Amino acid sequence: MKKGTKKFLFLSVATLAGMYAYNQFVASTSTKKNMLPTKNGSYYSWKQGNVFYTKTGTGDPVLLIHDTNSASSSVEWSKISKRLQKKHTVYTMDLLGCGLSDKPGLSYTNYMYVQLITAFIKDIIKSKTSVVASNLSSSFVIMANQLDASIIDKMIFINPVSFHSMDAMPDQQSKLKQTIINLPLVGTFIYNLLMNPKRIDRQFRFIYYCRPQLISSKTKDAYYEAAHMDNSNGKYLYSSLLGNYMNIDLRHAVKKITKPVSFIISSDIKANYKTAQEYRKLNSNIDITYVSNCKLYPQLENPEKVYQIIENKLSN
Repeated sequence: MKKGTKKFLFLSVATLAGMYAYNQFVASTSTKKNMLPTKNGSYYSWKQGNVFYTKTGTGDPVLLIHDTNSASSSVEWSKISKRLQKKHTVYTMDLLGCGLSDKPGLSYTNYMYVQLITAFIKDIIKSKTSVVASNLSSSFVIMANQLDASIIDKMIFINPVSFHSMDAMPDQQSKLKQTIINLPLVGTFIYNLLMNPKRIDRQFRFIYYCRPQLISSKTKDAYYEAAHMDNSNGKYLYSSLLGNYMNIDLRHAVKKITKPVSFIISSDIKANYKTAQEYRKLNSNIDITYVSNCKLYPQLENPEKVYQIIENKLSN
């Protein structure tokens, strides 16, 4: 064997060994703190995997659905659910691929989550329920209402996703990105590099919160842990987002909504006003409430204000 070939093979093996070691390090250290709460938790055995959910309180049912990314979980609602449970039966769920739910190696699509939400309401809640959803997950609720309007009462969306951001469809380039992240060793290594504590901290400081001084280290730790549960298999959800498999045209479904729907919009996100008005042009019945000094997740940054708005919409 030529000297150059030996050197190449040695470097290749060393690189792969380094990737494996890093992946093992992340797997063994990222979930040590046990930051994802399990109190009042159960599992719903769905056709694609087990889905973690909680049920608290008494009264009319309310389902809280967190935003959809591989670091998300029902921790997003930790400050809201304990307030709502005083007057409502509150359900939270970790969407498939998130938090304490299973993370199967499949392509996650908008319609898959529509099916999950529909099945969860029918099988677990078993009555018509109001739904509060965040950002991208608002699209699943809109389409679930389109699929079966009889299971959803009122809908409240916090910073719903824009139509424009949902326009891109899977193409050769996006499918390649998905394929790379889905690779067993290399893809996991790339995902682990991307979903590091510093990056999650930057997301909180520049995307999730308007006032960084309010960010809780426990909340950041919970997001980091959620991203790496089940040996970082959240990468399959991440790759599906890169592949544009979550996107869908919502416009027709928004036009057809006839029940109460309310938006809670953070005015500190510049594009939000335009997004809200685009929805209202299609459906003039949409009620919009603006909150200031908040960014993507006002339910974490200003929970008392968001709770008051939600409670007001649910009681009217």
